[in-house]
Amino acid sequence: MIEQMYIASLQEPSAQVLERREIQKGEKGLLHSKQVFRYEVVNSLPKEAVSFDKAFDYAKPFGNLRVAWIDTDIVAGAQATTATAIGGNFGFDSASLYGLKLHVSAYTSQKIPFLNPVASDLNGDYFDGNGDSFTYLAETSIDYENEDVFVRIGRIKVDTPYAESDDIRMAANTFEGAWLEYALTEKTFFEAYYFSRWAGYDSGAEQDIFKALYETDNGDKSWGSVGASVSYTINSDDEVSLWYYHVDKMSDVLYTEVAGHVDLYEAYHIEYGLQLSHIQEIDNSSIGGDIVGAMILFDYGNFFLGLAGNYAFVNDDNSITNGFGGGPYYTSLDESTISFISELSPGEDVLSTRIGLGANLDFIGMKGLTLELVHGHLQTTHKLEWIKENDIAFTYEHNNHIAMSAVFANFDVIETKKISDNDDFNRFIIQANYSF
Repeated sequence: MIEQMYIASLQEPSAQVLERREIQKGEKGLLHSKQVFRYEVVNSLPKEAVSFDKAFDYAKPFGNLRVAWIDTDIVAGAQATTATAIGGNFGFDSASLYGLKLHVSAYTSQKIPFLNPVASDLNGDYFDGNGDSFTYLAETSIDYENEDVFVRIGRIKVDTPYAESDDIRMAANTFEGAWLEYALTEKTFFEAYYFSRWAGYDSGAEQDIFKALYETDNGDKSWGSVGASVSYTINSDDEVSLWYYHVDKMSDVLYTEVAGHVDLYEAYHIEYGLQLSHIQEIDNSSIGGDIVGAMILFDYGNFFLGLAGNYAFVNDDNSITNGFGGGPYYTSLDESTISFISELSPGEDVLSTRIGLGANLDFIGMKGLTLELVHGHLQTTHKLEWIKENDIAFTYEHNNHIAMSAVFANFDVIETKKISDNDDFNRFIIQANYSF
């Protein structure tokens, strides 16, 4: 819930943009991450200062302390790896002065020496390119907001379909650039964004260093991406949105989605989503294609069942992309995505399906605990690549401050031309978080 903080004269949270970002997802679990309003940014309403000095006197610290363990067991007998780290993100928001405030957050991941193996057995997902601990300023921005507008400039954390935080390890993705949201009407919202560089787990081995969004095979670096979106809130349950990105030296991306849910009666409702993406290759990048997708999620009391499918139409030795993060596709699994398998077989169409079962275990006295079982298949048109994955996930929310998750992923190569059975693996990840 957004905290409403007041000093001297009250600052009422009446802005349309703030109200839009205040929407919270009521359901728990990973399968519910693909639903309406999932791309909104949730912010705390800042204190209002009357001078520059007071803006820092009233600064509010925040943070997320994370302890995480990962273990990857290579099924065919290749090198297994493991790692343990402690870190998270820690920062502060200044109070607001004439609508402006400073937002700063450092990300860190530190080895726990006696719990980590020698370098040859170390899993590098939590560390820098040399397998060492890291700390860096991932978010440093000037923010401005009034009744209708929210603007963030600097190093920023955003969640959009093709550029997102994807916080799955120790360092979420963040971007250098600018982001704006403007309330055109009570139901229509406009966004504009410019991203020049990015850092974080998905950005590559040197995850603590900001780098170009895209680099060609010849070493030419993209200046970044610029784009805009319009979304219309049909009602409190349903939304339609249209997004555009121009990524220098890579692709033009047009993405549209309709998503929401239908209440049938008190204990039963259905969530749905339809998505369409057109990726147009530019500068001979070989990144292009069209992707369609649909998902439906049946919720009955404490139980839910999810079905999803994506199909990618790919031509002329091209492949599709997740963008900069995990991607918007409904069938994404803990490890596998349609982008991953498309890159293995350029020019091949890709079919991906996913089915998931879940339960909130409140009814047996385990309040806040959710169990999910997910199975997915990904294959190219001629089965040049054919992969299946099984995921088991436990998520636990004790309160607004304490949360834990445990995810098991089984990655199984059925048939392949580009990888081998040595790429089969089991992976375990456990994370504990304390937020303040």
